[in-house]
Amino acid sequence: MTTELSSSITILVVDDEASLRFFLSEELAGEGYQVYTAANGQEALALLKAQSMDLAIVDLQMPGINGLELMAEIEKMADPPELIMLTAHATLETSIEAMRLGAGDFLLKPYQVDDLLRAISRVMKQRRRKLQQRLAARLLAESLGLAELPEQRWEEKIEPAPPNPHCFVAPALVVDLEMMTVTKNGCPLSLTPTEFRLLATLMKRPNQPFTFQALAEIIHGQQVDSYQARDLLKSHIGRLRQKLGQTPAGQAYIANVHGLGYRFVAEERQQKLQLK
Repeated sequence: MTTELSSSITILVVDDEASLRFFLSEELAGEGYQVYTAANGQEALALLKAQSMDLAIVDLQMPGINGLELMAEIEKMADPPELIMLTAHATLETSIEAMRLGAGDFLLKPYQVDDLLRAISRVMKQRRRKLQQRLAARLLAESLGLAELPEQRWEEKIEPAPPNPHCFVAPALVVDLEMMTVTKNGCPLSLTPTEFRLLATLMKRPNQPFTFQALAEIIHGQQVDSYQARDLLKSHIGRLRQKLGQTPAGQAYIANVHGLGYRFVAEERQQKLQLK
């Protein structure tokens, strides 16, 4: 199971039992994860301030700051890690509270390592989806530059932006990042999640190429070489182009960049917006 993907994931194990911390850190490190440990809530918070983590595995019963209190503090952070709760004494109330505080999963002690690894896999898939959504929203705001353009100048250059700020707009095409919908001439297009991610990624930088590898990493969550990336993308891009059809000017929305990757084709007016 050790992969380049797992080696990039940082995990914090928080438990007051030294033997359990050692066991988990050895097992998870053996799977390729970068593992940090903390003996209590105070140590965990100090570590989280110094080091960004993808996931925290938190014991419920600990002296001082208990697991639920620690999770509440973690959820206040600007970019909190995902959470998995461990407990030997689960109740319905504590389970509900853990989920309310952001726990992606919880396991009862004693548990099998395979169960924990499956829980980590599930929770990290959730994290990747959330991070992709945040990135898409931020890049949208940056690409449109609404905060930097004076209102009068904006009105002179292009039509008013749609009321939903989480949108990419191209000729006849609207991509709503929040609702994860795509419409062309007001009619919905049926895209797969992978096709949607590809389209949103390409549209965030109109006319600027994305390499095969960069796109493959975004949609598949792992690094591959250029040849593998091209193979992974070929069918997805083909189906996406077919569903999008042509722009009102009669050109394809997605163009090949020879030997490099793909780019989203923008009209001149959209190019001017990107340069302002």
